[in-house]
Amino acid sequence: MKRELIAMRLADMVRVHPDQIVEHCSACGAEVGVYPSGQKIMRHYRDVVLVCQVCRPPGPNAKLAPGAELEPLQSYRKQ
Repeated sequence: MKRELIAMRLADMVRVHPDQIVEHCSACGAEVGVYPSGQKIMRHYRDVVLVCQVCRPPGPNAKLAPGAELEPLQSYRKQ
């Protein structure tokens, strides 16, 4: 089974996290912001494929990465 991590395109992000990193969508090459919870997934599952929310809109069974529910409290409005 192919593991995918869906991340939001940097251009579409309203809020950013101080510890996020910028990577690229494996399908279209767009810059995406990866919050710390997503970074943990990437370290744990080395075979995870990073895709943006445009190329792979989250489906009804999509799950948040562990810890993601607290990250909005740590983020700030993008300038």
